Amino acid sequence: MKRAHNLKSSDEIVFVDSTSSCDPDNHSITFMLCPCSAVAVPLAVIITKGQTEDSYVNGFQLLNEALENPINNKGHQEIFMTNDSVAEINALQNVWPALRNLLCIFHVAQAVWRWL
Repeated sequence: MKRAHNLKSSDEIVFVDSTSSCDPDNHSITFMLCPCSAVAVPLAVIITKGQTEDSYVNGFQLLNEALENPINNKGHQEIFMTNDSVAEINALQNVWPALRNLLCIFHVAQAVWRWL
């Protein structure tokens, strides 16, 4: 995963998606992926205790500390694409304030379908 941070596409857009309630202790697994010519390459897998803003902030800050020059030596991506999780979006903006957040159209359509 460390090599994926040197890809040109890793500083442009990163897809962030979390799974919830993976075990009885309510851990969450967050995947960060960047596009490449093959498909998508994992940049990070972050395991947190629940899906609170604080747990996301801790996980994203640990990612920053673990990598010397993350995200193609820029330190942050230009765009994050997420679902509509307020905690996840706020945590990303807390750790990387220069980012621009886009909502994933799949998750928007899924939310509309659930509402209907």
